[in-house]
Amino acid sequence: MPLKIKLDTSVNPSPEETEEKKPIQASITLSISKTLAGNLLINDHKYLDIVVSPGERKIYAIPKPNNEVDVFDYQRDFMYDLFKGGISSNPFGEGGISFGIVETAYPDTEEVDPLQSVLYRIHEYVGRINAEDDIAEEYDQHIEDRFTDPDDDDSTKYGEVPPYQDTPEGRADSSDSNYAFAGNGYYY
Repeated sequence: MPLKIKLDTSVNPSPEETEEKKPIQASITLSISKTLAGNLLINDHKYLDIVVSPGERKIYAIPKPNNEVDVFDYQRDFMYDLFKGGISSNPFGEGGISFGIVETAYPDTEEVDPLQSVLYRIHEYVGRINAEDDIAEEYDQHIEDRFTDPDDDDSTKYGEVPPYQDTPEGRADSSDSNYAFAGNGYYY
């Protein structure tokens, strides 16, 4: 007569069974290119190229060429954002191997995947900065449009408002006294 044995694996589970799948906590979208050296080049920022080097555990903020904007403020804000997010221990970053490059290091830890944490923080920073820049550009465009193409409430017809020089206040302010400048520019 054959015996049937049922093993209870809940007492001593195998290592494959003990490793539980962690749920996805966040999903990000970045425009990333991988270089031949294994570095990640992030192209989402308008004025900076952000390079993450997993081998060296460093993050570089490199100005994009032909910028009309001083990018140091963006680099400083980026490094401080990494510091406030717990990614870097240096709030200001360090000078890189070339002029204009700012870099910082991030630690290696077993508790979380450091590369995922870095990419998530960069995603948050780039999203916030791009939104702020879009609002600033929209405001500048609105101000420019207000001067070049005003609404009916903000404009008057030509001749409706007399020039300042033709008003009594304008005439009183004018220095058209007789003989104010006569001869070679001397007062008489």
